[in-house]
Amino acid sequence: MITLAGHRDLTREAVEAVAWGGEPLALAPVALERVAHGQAELAGLLAGGARVYGVNTGMGWLASVELDPAAQEGHQRNLLLGRAVGGPPWLEAAEVRALLMARLGNLLSGHAGVGPELCRFLVDRVNDGFVPAVPRGGAGCAGEVIPLAHAFLTLTGAGLVLRPDGSAQEAEAALAERGALPYRLKAKEGIALLAGSPLATALALARLRSAERLAAQLLASAAAAIDALAAPLDPYDEAVGRLAGDPLLEGVLADLRGAVGDRQAEAGPAGRRALGPQAPVSFRVAPQVLAQLRRTLGRLDEDVRRALVAVTDSPAVVGGRVVAGGGFHAVGLAAGMDAAALSLVQAAELAGQRLHRLLDSRFSGLPDQLSPDPGPVTGLVVVHKRAVGALHEARRLTVPASAGQADTSLGQEDAASFAPEAAEQLRRVEQLTREVVACELLAARQAWWLRRTSPAGGLGPLAACLQELVAPVERDRSLGPDLARLVEVLERDELPLP
Repeated sequence: MITLAGHRDLTREAVEAVAWGGEPLALAPVALERVAHGQAELAGLLAGGARVYGVNTGMGWLASVELDPAAQEGHQRNLLLGRAVGGPPWLEAAEVRALLMARLGNLLSGHAGVGPELCRFLVDRVNDGFVPAVPRGGAGCAGEVIPLAHAFLTLTGAGLVLRPDGSAQEAEAALAERGALPYRLKAKEGIALLAGSPLATALALARLRSAERLAAQLLASAAAAIDALAAPLDPYDEAVGRLAGDPLLEGVLADLRGAVGDRQAEAGPAGRRALGPQAPVSFRVAPQVLAQLRRTLGRLDEDVRRALVAVTDSPAVVGGRVVAGGGFHAVGLAAGMDAAALSLVQAAELAGQRLHRLLDSRFSGLPDQLSPDPGPVTGLVVVHKRAVGALHEARRLTVPASAGQADTSLGQEDAASFAPEAAEQLRRVEQLTREVVACELLAARQAWWLRRTSPAGGLGPLAACLQELVAPVERDRSLGPDLARLVEVLERDELPLP
């Protein structure tokens, strides 16, 4: 059970436990007391004639329009209905659960002006597997009003909810199945559900989790290629990290030495070219590129943790007044995901280069194309072409999604972070990187087989798993299924990594 006493309790670990781990969620009484105080504070302001954006006014370009009490009655629900213009494909269930958690954190701050009933209703939906259908794309707006409208109009019985099999059903039916009536929004609760940047936070966390696994897999793949080429080990000496004065680099070097430092044999019956003191650059600079990837993901982790506890509502109820700000502009998370995409592509490009060197007898000392019979048997040369295709697409996705602006809402909204778009680009980069890693691992498995030597001790479990997953290429066959198996295992994070 994860119990939240306030928005400061919304740690990365708490969100992961609920969204991905399935832990139940609860609220401490003090959290609901704080929310009730914020609601009372808002009620006092409205009773005193305060003009509150999105409550007794229109939104966007229509913010200058004042709403009479009759218009205010259904305004909060209408705010959600009128902004739900997206469609499939939908976010994954865990990503939506993380979004609901991030939204709840803002509400628990007390600055949103919502009531305790909305918080309890949201917690009940998290616990009973209620997963709104939230679009993955088409969020070209200041803030996140389009995807958030889809997420939270479902609480009122409108919109779509995803079943466990991924099919969609009407939200009202989904609520009925759970014994719940549609929620009736109170003053400011509609705009509070639309405000801020909970989606950017949830997506950044989801992509960070995936990228962190990929970073470990890229290191394992690099170590496998280093060992399969029988490359000199000087570039991985601990002195390299000390000379750089870079603790992250020192950690990468230690991990690589743990994988390849006890190499059992330098050559086998197949022989190898004497590389001399230096392997190709793609082998030698792998530690530096992997350290940069770790650094980039570490910064994104810091940004995600900060965003989870930040109050990004606009307007927010603060100290007896209502303050409108730009907390909804999640440019830091968007830029962080853009940077992660670039760092992943840089590491994947090295993997593609190492793969090509393994196919070249001048570097490996093995038959060209890692073929057991060059000429009659093609070997793995086309595997490299698959990697080249994936890398070509991935490079195009390193253009920052967070750069570039457009006017919307008749010019009232003239800036956007495009964080959801940055997340989608990063999602695709992660998929393509897994393809390249699978190609490099397939080549390392073939090189080990041709060399007839055991891999370094630190790579033993990985090599054994690869042997079970993929048969050696003794004659030409379709390698698509082999690569598909490797990609699937990488996606499920089931490879034993050094």
